[in-house]
Amino acid sequence: MIFAKRVLDVPPSATFKYAAMAKKEGIINLTIGRTNFNTPEVIREAAKKALDEGKVHYTPSKGIPELREKIAQRHTNAGLKDIDSEKVIVSMGGKMILFEAIMAMIDAGDKVAIADPSWVSYDSMIKLAGGETVWLPTKPEKGFIPDEDYFEALDRSGAKMVIVNSPSNPTGAVYPESVLREITRIAEANDMWMISDEIYEKIIFEGEAFSPGSIYDKVITTNCFSKEFGMTGWRIGWAVCPDFEVIDKMNLIQQQSASNAVSFAQWGALAGFTPEAEAARDEMVEEMRKRRDYCMERMEEINAVCMKPNGAFYLFPYFEGQNDVDLANSLLEAGVGTVPGSPFGPKGRGCLRMSYGSAGIEDLGKAFDRMVTVKGVGK
Repeated sequence: MIFAKRVLDVPPSATFKYAAMAKKEGIINLTIGRTNFNTPEVIREAAKKALDEGKVHYTPSKGIPELREKIAQRHTNAGLKDIDSEKVIVSMGGKMILFEAIMAMIDAGDKVAIADPSWVSYDSMIKLAGGETVWLPTKPEKGFIPDEDYFEALDRSGAKMVIVNSPSNPTGAVYPESVLREITRIAEANDMWMISDEIYEKIIFEGEAFSPGSIYDKVITTNCFSKEFGMTGWRIGWAVCPDFEVIDKMNLIQQQSASNAVSFAQWGALAGFTPEAEAARDEMVEEMRKRRDYCMERMEEINAVCMKPNGAFYLFPYFEGQNDVDLANSLLEAGVGTVPGSPFGPKGRGCLRMSYGSAGIEDLGKAFDRMVTVKGVGK
């Protein structure tokens, strides 16, 4: 059988692959990009109520107006200008909304600049759109925060678009406002579009979120409910942009593919804007902070470079001279599931992504006890 070249050039998701391998009995699973907190009750009850009321049919393809209004207000509060409900699209999770944005904006041969390392799906989405990835270097000893090397590479990249993700998957890095302003300045000077992927925006331990869309119009800002409200399975994400035509073209892709996000999931997500949901989120973030701090204490026993990440729920330690795939496989044999760093980009070689989102401190302690016994990991 002859398949389209675009699918032959794209590898399977490394995170899904290692998550599946880590599901064996007895393995402490640090592969999963989510927390082990349940969706807040107020959201679950709102979805149940919607089911009981028969809200189970098609919705407007861009999403129910009530949810889009709340999303528009959230971004207006973050400093974005000229955002109303017509400039919001709700889709099937953060991954689908990013795919729609890239497919709507990137043509064959267009260059898209992303941090090295970056979330595994950016590069694959760019390839599926026929684009070319330009990797922008970051360094483990600087906590993977962009520096002059990143800025210079972006400035000379010739990219049509740059994707920014802060806090970052896989590194947990929170970009300071000054860094985001410099990236945005370079993008504007080169007439680049930006995607600001703000999926971990509410999971910040030190520093504050800053949205590039607050200072530059050519920004597609994306987000979803998956991480902050334990809703990975609900598949509700969104994008906003002050340019209505961008949202319109993304909606065209959605109309001709998935039609609309799940109806009752949208009504559940609407309850994410209540004080009850926000309180549950704050409780979760505080627990993630405690887990981060515990992990950083234990990282002193590990033979790796790992600066303290200020957001999300990932560690991305660098093991100099080590093969990350071999390390991940050795850790699996020792009963700890991690994800090798190389699928996240060339600078990910020698790194491992460890998620403390879905493991409590007791299990994290057991995981580190096992890790220090593995050759190439423990000191």
